[in-house]
Order: sequence, then C-alpha cells, then structure tokens
Amino acid sequence: ESDVTYETTTTVSGGEDLISQLWFMEDATPLDTGQVDLRLGFGWVTASAPANLGDSDDDFVVTPSIVWGAAEGLELSVSVPIWVGDGGDVGVIDDINYDTTVGVLWRIIGQSAKCAQCEKGPFPALALSGSARIPTGCGSSGVDGELRLILTNEYDSGIRSHFNAFAQYVDRDYGDEFGRRGGMRGFGRRDRGTLEPRDFQYGFVVGLDGPLCADGAVRWVLDYMNRKGYHEGTSNMNMLETGWEWTM
Repeated sequence: ESDVTYETTTTVSGGEDLISQLWFMEDATPLDTGQVDLRLGFGWVTASAPANLGDSDDDFVVTPSIVWGAAEGLELSVSVPIWVGDGGDVGVIDDINYDTTVGVLWRIIGQSAKCAQCEKGPFPALALSGSARIPTGCGSSGVDGELRLILTNEYDSGIRSHFNAFAQYVDRDYGDEFGRRGGMRGFGRRDRGTLEPRDFQYGFVVGLDGPLCADGAVRWVLDYMNRKGYHEGTSNMNMLETGWEWTM
C-alpha cells in the first residue's frame, strides 16, 4: 500500500489562479484559505461604427473586484464593471452601468495521481463555479446567471490544460446592449440594432497556460471558445485569444 501525493510546481501563492475577468476560461485553482486579492481589471474594446448611430468607436471598462479564499477549496468574489466609453460617451450601456457580479468557485476534488511515484496524475481537478449579475446599475433590471464546470490538469512541466463547459440564463430587459464573452465577467462590444439576447446560452472553452519564469509568477495563456450566438438569430461564435498574466 502506498500513499499518493500531489505537489504544484510554482511557489507563488495564487500564481496559478487565472484572472477570470481577462480570459474566456477559468481554472480549478481557488485562492488559499484566508487570502484576499484586490484586483483592478482594465479593458479596451475597439470597433468601426457609423457616426450617425451615435456610438463611440472605442470603449473602456474598469473592473474593480475582491476575491477571497473563504475556506479550503472555496473562493468568493464580487466585482463591479464600470464602462467609461470614449470620452465619457457610453451610449445605451449607461442604462446598465455599475451592475454588480457575485461569484463562487468550489473545487470539488483536486488533481490526483495513480501512483506514489507520479507527481502529477491523469485525473484532473474538478470544480464548479457560479455567478450572477445583480441589477445595481442605473436603470438596470433582471438577473443573469451562469453555471460552469471546470477541469484543470497540471503536468510536470508546469503547463496546465483546461476544459470549461458553461450555461447562462439572461434576463436583461433591453435590446441594444453590450455582447458578452464566455463568462459572466468579460469585455464585449455591443451589437448595433435591436437584437434581443437569447434567454438560454451555452458553450465550451479549451485552453492551456504555463510558466514563463521559474516561480510561475508570469504565465502565458492560450484558449479557444465556441459558444451560442449572444443574440437571437445570430450564429455560433468561435474565438481564439492569447496573452500573459503576471502575479505581482
């Protein structure tokens, strides 16, 4: 009879916790118990738009958030995206600005190995995350919700693979709005016109991330998302993104 152990390859606390505001995917790594992160996300979205529609070509969003390791394997978060638009002009998004998103991440099981000699096992960590948009903004209404299944597998090299499957319920009571990315948190350009969002949406994400330095504080990220079109009558969305993340 032998004991099974699992060790991570990085030494930075929270260095493997991907910032979900930045990426399509989430990982199954919650913050350490008692750890609190204060995060400030910034996004810039640009698109061509006819001037007579009254929409700005560039939109900026600042997202302050608090993430707390509430217990072993349990992470809670709250964030408030603030769209500042182009020179303060955010168009119709002003009606729903300052909405609050609350989230929870629960790691059900950690990654396990099949033998004592294996540092990393073939059985990935499994987690569930849920989030809800609460209408605290100007003129906002309805509550949106998301449930996400997360699988994360780390290899001896420090590279990790991820799979996410998510479903969303959208209850916003307006037509012309900002689109959304794979999760409840994200930066998306709104579609022009009066397209209604689908009440039920779903999709999946596959991705990789890995260390760019010995302590894992800087990580590269690559992922691909396929999801149902956000608005009624639109086709499926296929998106690829890449970047890096630095835990300071």
